Amino acid sequence: MQPASPFSPLFFEATSQSHIPMMQQPSETDTLDQLQTPEQVLLLDKIDELRSKGLSHHGISLPQLIVCGDQSAGKSSLLEGLTRLRFPTDDNTCTTFATEVVLRRQPDVQISCTITPSKTRSQAECREFAQFERKFSSRDDFLFSVVHNDAKLKMARGLPSKVDDFYDDVLRVKYSGPDIPSLTVVDLPGMIVEKLSGGNGAERVEELVTSYMSNDKSIILAVVQAINDPDNQQVFKFLKTYDPTRSRTLGVITKPDAIHRGSNKEKKLISLVRNEEYRLTHGWHAVRNRDFTTKDETDDERDETERQFFATGSWAALPRGDVGIAALRAKLSHVLLQHIGLELPSIVTAVQGAITVTETSLKALGHARETDKEQRAYLTGHAERFQALTHDALRGIYSNRFFALSYANEQTAVRLRTAIQNLNIAFAFVMYQKGHTWDFSTQRSSEGDSALFASVSNHAVQTYESWFEDPVWISRAEFLEQHVGGYVQQSRPSGLPSIVNPWVIGEVFRDQSRRWHEIAKHHLQQVFQAVQDYVEEALGSLVDPSTCNLLMLKQIQPALDERWSNVEAKLEELLIPYTEQDPITYDPGFIRDLEEMRATRYTAKVGIEANDTKHSFPIASSNSTQRLLTESLDDFTNSEILDLMQTYYKASSAISIFINNVAVLAIENCLIKDLAAIFSPTLTANMDDEQLHAIAAESEEIRCGRLSLQHKLEVLSSGKQILHEHMGECDEQSNTMAWSNLFSQQGYRSLGRRGLFNLRLGLDQRGRTL
Repeated sequence: MQPASPFSPLFFEATSQSHIPMMQQPSETDTLDQLQTPEQVLLLDKIDELRSKGLSHHGISLPQLIVCGDQSAGKSSLLEGLTRLRFPTDDNTCTTFATEVVLRRQPDVQISCTITPSKTRSQAECREFAQFERKFSSRDDFLFSVVHNDAKLKMARGLPSKVDDFYDDVLRVKYSGPDIPSLTVVDLPGMIVEKLSGGNGAERVEELVTSYMSNDKSIILAVVQAINDPDNQQVFKFLKTYDPTRSRTLGVITKPDAIHRGSNKEKKLISLVRNEEYRLTHGWHAVRNRDFTTKDETDDERDETERQFFATGSWAALPRGDVGIAALRAKLSHVLLQHIGLELPSIVTAVQGAITVTETSLKALGHARETDKEQRAYLTGHAERFQALTHDALRGIYSNRFFALSYANEQTAVRLRTAIQNLNIAFAFVMYQKGHTWDFSTQRSSEGDSALFASVSNHAVQTYESWFEDPVWISRAEFLEQHVGGYVQQSRPSGLPSIVNPWVIGEVFRDQSRRWHEIAKHHLQQVFQAVQDYVEEALGSLVDPSTCNLLMLKQIQPALDERWSNVEAKLEELLIPYTEQDPITYDPGFIRDLEEMRATRYTAKVGIEANDTKHSFPIASSNSTQRLLTESLDDFTNSEILDLMQTYYKASSAISIFINNVAVLAIENCLIKDLAAIFSPTLTANMDDEQLHAIAAESEEIRCGRLSLQHKLEVLSSGKQILHEHMGECDEQSNTMAWSNLFSQQGYRSLGRRGLFNLRLGLDQRGRTL
């Protein structure tokens, strides 16, 4: 048989009930002494300490007893009976915030009141709240109404004041004395349906109360008055939502003396206390508190009046453990300790998880950067990492997790070489497809060079293709007549009429290639944007947002802008041969390409004429050729100019040379060459102290964030240490107690301490394995 775990309900059941005699009712003091060992009281203290430090603000829910009920249900009188402190019982008094009452047994009476700020309060407000403290040396001196009003004024400071304001801050009343139990309860404002004066008071109370009820580590002390059916009271409406299994609720009936003796209503109440009408896991309890006529009774007189009430009539048949304020104190202590025992392992797990998250957040902020040395080291280290990333990005080596893709077809800026390659492919595609002004093909939808890009379907190609319009289709004859002919007629050189003016070839070529500048400029802008996006992503992954923005503003962006100016100047330089100079080529294939173009065109022309005259009178071939070349004075010259322009534009690869020059001389040489140098250790080493501080010093937000995380980590680590120490002590002591109870029941008292120790280890009395 295994001993009960110190965190199981069985253990708390055993350790609490095994010491209570079954034949007689123990005194309240004896019962509380038996229920609360020093170790258990220490655990209550530690849970309260964690709560007072604001552990719940960091996502850690802590076990607690919360007192919920309708306004005027008797909550204040109940707390007064539990704590022996006088709380305002006036029906017109409305509590506007939660009150945490911490009771501890100590030789001397001490009462202190403080405010625990809500998580929405600023650091300045928290510091101001820390100055709020009210102390009293006796119960008679304690005036809750005065403390309540002072706390309300403190909470309302700096906020627009309203009569029905409710606050998420908590008033903490710690009361220690020789005749009180060790217990912690949280009193919540009374629930109201709707205020006659209007306002949103009912909604704010509901919001505040349900925030506590929704915490699955809260034990709900549901206070209902006897004169009203539980189903008609607000608290039970919310219990159906936040505790549908009724496993976290203990019901308390107040004002049973307001019901006529022997009435059906009284019988129903007694059935309710027996947990027969509305079953709750923690059952029901009935108390009789002071009313207006007995408000001046002493505590002893109040308790005696209550004992006499429950000792007579139908109430006398109820178990003494379910009636009276003294029994309720013992019951609440037992329920709270049992609940803490159940929840303790999950609290430890939650604290450890919060510590891990906090440590990760602190690590992400890096080391503090207060001195010039720390700031320079911060930038230098990240500059080295930026250079390594950028070298990999430009070589297309994507092994670093920075380059990881979320899915296969993701369009990402971090893979810089891939982005540039895709944009260059799109640039080449659209230049071949739409770089010329006129299309002389025999069909309006010529295949042209599209076959070279048949397999290209990346996002950049689709974007580029939709950005630019298609060339204007025109027949060769129309173009010769409307465009080339006009230049020839206005640019005749000296000599024979058929002599070609080189200037005209250049003019026609410039008209045909005038889209190059627009397309190339657009392409360079897209590549520059890709580079800029990469730099921002890379820096953003290395440094905090504030430093990244300042670094971009003061160092990186000016360097990138300078590179863009160089790229623009390079584009203008690359366009000069095609916009200001006569066409020049030394390609040995130029003449061959020109002759092939002429032969193809002449063959097609002769073939058409031969087909048209095959049934007519024969015509000599020389006559056909003569007509082909001499139909008009300028036909030969116009055709020669167009043939020369087309051959230079395409066959001699002028367009290919321009595409390659843009990719190599503009992009590679002017834009991305030595890109890693825009943020380098040398750059940070040459910064003056003023510039260094302006960029690398931490912002106030980061400093406050680090301090907040460090404080949170201290609270969590302290809480973890406290919990682990207690778990170790509790495990040793409680298991010893459980084993002792087991051996006592089975007649093993004669084993002695050594035998008991061996048996716990699984050994017999001689130390051999059982």
